[in-house]
Amino acid sequence: MILLTGATGFLGSHVAEALLARGDRIRLLVRRPDAARWLTDRGAECVMGDLSSAAALATAVDGCRAVIHCAALASDWGSWDTFRAANDIGVANLLTACSGASLDCFVHVSTVDVYGYPDRDGLDESTPYRDRGFPYNSTKIAGELRVWAAVAAGLPAVIIRPASIYGPRSMTLGVDLIEAIRSGAPLIRGGNVNAGLVYVANVVALILLVLEHRPALGRVFHSLDDDGRTWRDYVTALCQGLNLPMPRLSLPHGIAYALGSTMEWVARARRQSRRPLLTRTAVELLGTRQGFTMTRARQQLGFAPAVTFGDGIARTVEWLRSRS
Repeated sequence: MILLTGATGFLGSHVAEALLARGDRIRLLVRRPDAARWLTDRGAECVMGDLSSAAALATAVDGCRAVIHCAALASDWGSWDTFRAANDIGVANLLTACSGASLDCFVHVSTVDVYGYPDRDGLDESTPYRDRGFPYNSTKIAGELRVWAAVAAGLPAVIIRPASIYGPRSMTLGVDLIEAIRSGAPLIRGGNVNAGLVYVANVVALILLVLEHRPALGRVFHSLDDDGRTWRDYVTALCQGLNLPMPRLSLPHGIAYALGSTMEWVARARRQSRRPLLTRTAVELLGTRQGFTMTRARQQLGFAPAVTFGDGIARTVEWLRSRS
């Protein structure tokens, strides 16, 4: 039995499908079982609860040989308390539930955002953390540190750090991005540098590989397509596939960052929950070089992304069209 968290989210739903397709018995931790009915109808078990419930976590972990932790608050806006609950305290609670279990592997899905958007090439897994004071970046670092502490205490764990994941069911780099393009939102001029894109099925393939690969235990691996594609490449491909005009306006990184900072300050002063039009995290993600490497996964695991950019875009466009 494999426990999967985040199965109703973007990446987690693809992981769930892949596990079921290869015949694994899986158990899902979900807040609303009805949201996972399409997976339980295919044989997945379901435990109702979330990362704040010790009882639900204990039930979910019981009898499992492995855990894949995909659940997280992955956003550029929200309250610090909400981010901490999901990405830091939630990880601690899950690790506590796992402390007495006999696991073969605990896969923790993190992010390259823990590096703080260093804007250069040749970045491997030894790159140090850089806490920028952004809620997502900061709390994902905190969550990783909890996993490393558990590894030091004997937990057989692997950390995967994906870059910018796209594909069917993506809201952030799919539905939300298309809505922004249609509204006439400007690009950020730094979008001509490496975006660190990765198609969702390629992330899933790496997760499933490390799940069964004991030499991977205690290590961390990047997940990206490593092909140097830029945000302009991505936006252009989506616009062509959906017959949309390319955005005409672009903002220099410095101006965009200052605007994002101001908009965040105003939003917090007004105590608004709605996301500002621009945030510092979004500017850094879309306007700085994401020059990470996949060398470790290639050399140590023999892994290479199987889905090309062209095929990934085609599948993403097909899904976006199906929603209209």
